[in-house]
Amino acid sequence: METTLAMLVLGVALGACILSFSMAMRTVSTAGNQMAAVHAMRSEVEILRTNGIYTAPLKVGSYLWTNRTFTGSGTLTFIGSYTVTSLGTNTKNLSVSLPYRNFIRYGYTTNTLSTLIVSTLHP
Repeated sequence: METTLAMLVLGVALGACILSFSMAMRTVSTAGNQMAAVHAMRSEVEILRTNGIYTAPLKVGSYLWTNRTFTGSGTLTFIGSYTVTSLGTNTKNLSVSLPYRNFIRYGYTTNTLSTLIVSTLHP
């Protein structure tokens, strides 16, 4: 009887450890995907910033990233998007979005990075 009870307690403890390890691995995978998405979005913002504020890539509207894709640790390849809104004659808001695989919630989550682009006149 004592041996059976000890085996039951050991089985429950081992099961809890396995579930904990599984959750930790999903968290690490999700964090890696999220960081890769943030890095890709920052890279896209830098590419867009190299254009002038009045050029075609920074016209007001919504666009998909062209010729650039992000592959997370999942099996799917995603294409990001960005939105440009005007906040005045010399200021635009740039919002870059990219979905990534979220293993904690068993789905996909979208990160969005926003920044202002301002045109200044130098004397």
